[in-house]
Amino acid sequence: MMQSVLTNLLEDEWQKADPETWAKRRAAIHAAFTELLGEGVVAPPEDRDLQWHGEERIDGLRIRKLSFLAEPDDRIPAYLVMPEELSAPAPAVLCLHGTTVDAKEACLGRGSHPGGSKGTAVDLARRGFITLAPDHFNAGERLKPGEKPYDSGPLYARHPGWSDMGKAIYDHRLCVDLLQTLPEVDGDRIGCIGHSLGGYCTLFLAAMDERIRAGVSSCGVTVWAADPNRLNWSRDQPGRYVHFPKLREYWNSGRQAPVEFHEIMALVAPRAFLNISAVGNDVCFPVFAPFAELYVQVESVYKLLGAEGKFAAHFHSCGHSFGPSARALAYAWLAEQLEL
Repeated sequence: MMQSVLTNLLEDEWQKADPETWAKRRAAIHAAFTELLGEGVVAPPEDRDLQWHGEERIDGLRIRKLSFLAEPDDRIPAYLVMPEELSAPAPAVLCLHGTTVDAKEACLGRGSHPGGSKGTAVDLARRGFITLAPDHFNAGERLKPGEKPYDSGPLYARHPGWSDMGKAIYDHRLCVDLLQTLPEVDGDRIGCIGHSLGGYCTLFLAAMDERIRAGVSSCGVTVWAADPNRLNWSRDQPGRYVHFPKLREYWNSGRQAPVEFHEIMALVAPRAFLNISAVGNDVCFPVFAPFAELYVQVESVYKLLGAEGKFAAHFHSCGHSFGPSARALAYAWLAEQLEL
């Protein structure tokens, strides 16, 4: 029998657990994760300087390119994709790309390395959603001359106390802000989807922003306590993506992370969340054995909060991928949870 590596989310079986006790535990988890994210920009620019850079019309879709300020010298370029014919405000989905040099282009199915992000923004728009696909903060058109994709160095030169994931959440919350200003969008029905880097960015955003009503993460979840690759989350090599600099001090001293993935996932409850993971052959997240316990624990929190049917998991054995069957499930899940 596998030995448990996870702390219990509830003090008892969910039928007997105390919601007030969970609320206190949730607040402690939220505080621990907030501390791990670090401290960066206190507030975004008052004027986001939204600019529109052109429009295409392809197969019944409008694809509009835009950009807006995240920081005084940092613009977020993105694609807004929507059906040409909308009879009423529609639900929107933020589409987050994986670690690809194609960045946001991958979410439109463009470029040479779209990977698991391939076409998500277009696929969902064809189903009636409005989608927004931004560039990650150190990829695509956000790179300044001389910068390399997914190099965290420039961020930490500007914000030494922050983290890559803190910056990603900050940027993606601004994207939600933008979606809620658009008259075509129903601001109460916003979701998020992503694969790999986009997968855990989806989880982290949903955990920290209650406006995300439904999230889907593909190949973006692990259990740090059992993951042989956990140091990849706090790399110290120049030119690499660092994720959480503060984690390295824990692992170098033989301590567990101050917060674990099942705890972060439980922050999303009672809002909808679907996790899709490969069974033991994901080159990025090779650990799988603890996942059964992770899902049982998270589902217990959903049950405690009366949110049965809002949490789900799908396992496949197709490696680090987001294939047709998994995508079909993800799109159907978002349509159901966002009432498309």
